[in-house]
Amino acid sequence: MKEKSVFSFNTYKGIMAHHLSGATHRGELTRAAKVLACQRSYLSRVISDSLHLTPDHAFNLANFLKFNLSEREYFLTLVEIERAGDRNYRDFLKTKLEELKKKNESIAERTERKSLVFETHHASYFSSWTWSAIHFLTSIPKYQSVEAISERLGLSHKSTLDNLRWLELQGYIFHEQDKWKYLAGEFHAPNDSPLVIMHHQNWRMRAMMDAQNLGQGESVHYTGVQTMSVEDAQKIKELLLNFLGDASRIASPSKPEECLALTCDLFKA
Repeated sequence: MKEKSVFSFNTYKGIMAHHLSGATHRGELTRAAKVLACQRSYLSRVISDSLHLTPDHAFNLANFLKFNLSEREYFLTLVEIERAGDRNYRDFLKTKLEELKKKNESIAERTERKSLVFETHHASYFSSWTWSAIHFLTSIPKYQSVEAISERLGLSHKSTLDNLRWLELQGYIFHEQDKWKYLAGEFHAPNDSPLVIMHHQNWRMRAMMDAQNLGQGESVHYTGVQTMSVEDAQKIKELLLNFLGDASRIASPSKPEECLALTCDLFKA
């Protein structure tokens, strides 16, 4: 079973219980105690009683659990909150905790893509779905000709060729003999960029066009409106963010054989 995200917990004891106890983590508590040079009973009491980890133990436990830098900072901040005696300091740490959560919810962070630094030509690139569609189709050998791309996307030969020439000019693709091949350009438009609105609109319009095929092909289109608790809504959001991160890690090294568009929305209705 996939481990729950560190950021889905509100206490460090919950994180410890999740990673160190239960049938799926048999022996982990003993191994952790050995690494921390402490008694197994001490860690058990931390999880179940009012005893708290020392900062040193917390740091070494985070390393033992192989947390990345963001996860480690989140875990250590939770420990600090529990240990803090001053109310103002606790409030400060809680604010820091919320900032760490928001940073973790960034899709750029989850997908490990570099954020886009705005340049003039990006406005053209995000003005239509055709630019990114053609751009990424050139990474697939069978779609590296004007004819193949035109047929796939339902575009005219001239329009496709004009797009390819512009993409080559910007350094996204290159032309070799009769082939147009992918070169570079995998980036993420940040949430505060005006370009991201156009990007969302363009591809959702494309999704609506595809949905009109009424079940033909292998596409998946789903819209669901549901009511739920605030806690469960956060769980679903976390699942979605984890999925996007996993999807990016699967797709990045994958052999380019097909070009897919993944559009995803979760919002208060």
